[in-house]
Amino acid sequence: MENFCKKSAEKVRILAVTGPTATGKTALAVALAQRFNGEIISVDSRQVYKGLDIGSGKDIEEYGDIPYHLIDIADPACEVYNLARFCKDAFAAVTKIVSRGKLPVLCGGTALYLQALLAGYRLPGEELPPRNSGLPRQKQDTSAEYSFTPPFELDALVLGVYYPRAEVRKRIMERLDKRLDNGMLAEERRLLDSGVTHEQLEFFGLEYREMSLHLKGETTFEEMRTTLLNRIRQFAKRQDIFFRKMEREGIPIHWLLRGDQKQAEELITLFLARKELPAPAFRLTDIINPDTRRP
Repeated sequence: MENFCKKSAEKVRILAVTGPTATGKTALAVALAQRFNGEIISVDSRQVYKGLDIGSGKDIEEYGDIPYHLIDIADPACEVYNLARFCKDAFAAVTKIVSRGKLPVLCGGTALYLQALLAGYRLPGEELPPRNSGLPRQKQDTSAEYSFTPPFELDALVLGVYYPRAEVRKRIMERLDKRLDNGMLAEERRLLDSGVTHEQLEFFGLEYREMSLHLKGETTFEEMRTTLLNRIRQFAKRQDIFFRKMEREGIPIHWLLRGDQKQAEELITLFLARKELPAPAFRLTDIINPDTRRP
């Protein structure tokens, strides 16, 4: 069985599948994990919370028999999951996966979390106490010891799922309507009944914030849907901006037009054989108008 950890003093090879929201990252990551003997590590700041299922797009049924990590590991009623905890949990998951001789496959669109892993962020200051602890949440002291230091370096092949922006906008609308039809509002009510407050739900943003306002009677269903559709589309644009930042800072992202699995498998085969990879076919940084100038 392939050992993706190489030697302890060398970088650990991993795969990352990322991209804007509603582009089918999970389906592609699962297919690649099946093909290359992998396990998936979720890179999503909301999927860590129990009960945030439909709104965060967990799509657990897509995983089949592929093991996954960092999903349903925090209680939304009393925990605030942060970047430092994610980094610790993600590196721990990588360690377990490579010890089994499998390929770690990062999957998700929380770009800050992904960049923190790939760039080896060292996080200054001690961690803040939980919001419900009653302890003062003072600004972190940057002179204090690091709250997180990477235990080893990662050697990552980063694949991005790319759709022209007009298609992303359509996919976002179709997915939103499907989630609303499949009980997303009922999920929010269950969270409220379980002790999660409206304030906490609004902290989770996007779907959970707008549904909270609707359930409090501050917006109609149509107002909620329209606002939410616009906010998710704006979020997708912000994700693009962050991915462009990652490219400018030296992290190559191999964008796959409409999630081309064949191209992904060719790149992974070269990567795992330690062969030289081609340059990315295109960069988001070079696309001035994603709606008209398609690669």
